[in-house]
Amino acid sequence: MPDEVDELILKMQHLEAQARAQREAQALEGRGKSLKSRAQQVAWAAQAELSAAEAQQRAGEEKLQRARDPGLKPIAAADLLEEGRRLTEDARSRVIKARAKLNFALDQMDQAERREYEALRADARAEAHRQMAEDPLFKGTPPASTPTPSPTSTPTSTSTSTPTSTSTPTSTPTPSATSTPTAPPRKTLGRRRPKGS
Repeated sequence: MPDEVDELILKMQHLEAQARAQREAQALEGRGKSLKSRAQQVAWAAQAELSAAEAQQRAGEEKLQRARDPGLKPIAAADLLEEGRRLTEDARSRVIKARAKLNFALDQMDQAERREYEALRADARAEAHRQMAEDPLFKGTPPASTPTPSPTSTPTSTSTSTPTSTSTPTSTPTPSATSTPTAPPRKTLGRRRPKGS
């Protein structure tokens, strides 16, 4: 009876952990997708702005080159020179801002990919907890080819006939061990090990 209670408690804990991991995976996946779509929109706009600013900068530099042409009238050259400087200065600041926006968007896309990876890991945790909930004591299925001993046999005769008896501790047999002598030793819940070991 205590084993059944322990098994039910473990099963409930694993089901709870599975539900928690699934909720976390769904939340991370949703946030990752929305972040990625927003970042893609920002990147698209920043790329368009960067292209326009670079075109404006090239137009300003062309005007500066034409202003230096010796065959041009001085008043027209001064106007071209002034307009070219204004365009290039304005374009430089726009290029810097557009590149900063683009870098920010690329960083956001990287973060979205990290969130998608974390969601994948949370899905894997949920699946692991689902599998553990199905078999919380790690009993597994006993092999069909192993003959079961008769109830009149003693525990010492079963310990010499099974190959897994060398790995089990030699202690007084428990009632669960005498009812299923071929089952592997039960995994118990003990104190947690410190991290890093």
